[in-house]
Order: sequence, then structure tokens, then C-alpha cells
Amino acid sequence: MSTRQEEIERIAALALAPLIEVAWADGVVTPGERQGVLEAAKEIGLQQHSEFCRTTLKRWLHEAPPTQALEEWRRLLAPTLADSDARAARKTEKRLLDQAHRIAKMDERPFEAGASLDARAGITDEEQRVLDELREALSALAPEEPPEI
Repeated sequence: MSTRQEEIERIAALALAPLIEVAWADGVVTPGERQGVLEAAKEIGLQQHSEFCRTTLKRWLHEAPPTQALEEWRRLLAPTLADSDARAARKTEKRLLDQAHRIAKMDERPFEAGASLDARAGITDEEQRVLDELREALSALAPEEPPEI
């Protein structure tokens, strides 16, 4: 039987893997991206000194996680979302996408003269590709909300 902290850490791995993938999309994790992932971990209830943060998360922020680890989150996320009601699944999907987008914008690149202030500003092509893949994976997994009668 797992403890509450172990359950939080299992959920954290599911929630943080796509954010780590976005942070590593362009081949390096910047201090801003690292801070964004740590803030996301805190938001979902992970204690900074938990075993998960000291080991797995720290390693993922300093060394790119193996491809199979990133693929595993997609496999594990499907049954998790399927077990959720539609509203909760959509809320989870929106939260993950918002966090991933925020992390992608934390690259600390200097503002370029003439650059656009659109929503994609500051996001590399590689990061956008990962964001698009994440959006597609989540929308395919989240159950449809039943129509209101």
C-alpha cells in the first residue's frame, strides 16, 4: 500500500514529465525553465525536500530524461484521465498546457528589435513542436464532457 506522499510523487511524475519535455525541447534547460518546473512541482503539493525532488526531478532538470521516460508519461496518463470525470480531465489538461506554455516562455532570451508580442513570442520552434504534441496527446486522452440537458 502506498503512502500519501508516494501517491503525490507518482502523480507528480505524470504531471511534471511533459513540463520537463518542454524545458528540454531546445536542448538545454535555462534557470527560468528550471524555476518554472519547480514552481509547478510546488503547486501540485511536492515538498522541495521529498525523495522525488531530491532524486528524479533534480536529475531531470540537469540531464535530459531518457526518451522512454517521456513516452511512459503518455502511457500512464491515458488511464489516469480515463478514470477522471470529463470536467476534471479538462481542468487537468488546461493546467498542464498553461504550465507548459509558461515554461516554454521562460527561456530568458533577449527581446529582439521588431519582435512580435504575440502569444508565441519567446517560444522556439522545438518548444512549439513539443507544445503541439502535448496538446494533441492530452486532447486525444481526455474524455468528452457529456452535453448538458
